[in-house]
Amino acid sequence: ATLVSAGEGALRDCKLGFRAPYVLDAARRVVEGKLDLEALARMDTSAAREALMEIHGVGRKIADCVLLFAYGRQDAFPIDVWVRRALSQLYFPRVHQVSAARLESFSESYFGPYSGYAQQYLFHYIRLEAGR
Repeated sequence: ATLVSAGEGALRDCKLGFRAPYVLDAARRVVEGKLDLEALARMDTSAAREALMEIHGVGRKIADCVLLFAYGRQDAFPIDVWVRRALSQLYFPRVHQVSAARLESFSESYFGPYSGYAQQYLFHYIRLEAGR
């Protein structure tokens, strides 16, 4: 409620930049009862992901980050530019451009219910490789 009453300007003053309206939308949804953070914990991962993606500015990657890091959903697999690079390099070396849908499907089937752990290792690996 405090975030909502503070408004977007105050959030921008806190250096949230372009994210300010997204944070405000999430806060509004919680205050208005449109987003129940406790209910997310009881939903299956797919339903929880869809509920999070209803928030303005939240796509698949951010929804999966929330599910993996805030809710401990080990079957969530956030794909950012680094993880995309790792997957492409290690599992699709001969494919010029791999679609997001293909990477999502691959990670779900290949890494299974603990794909969140694999995501962390892939992210760490590719960041170390980039630093060499």
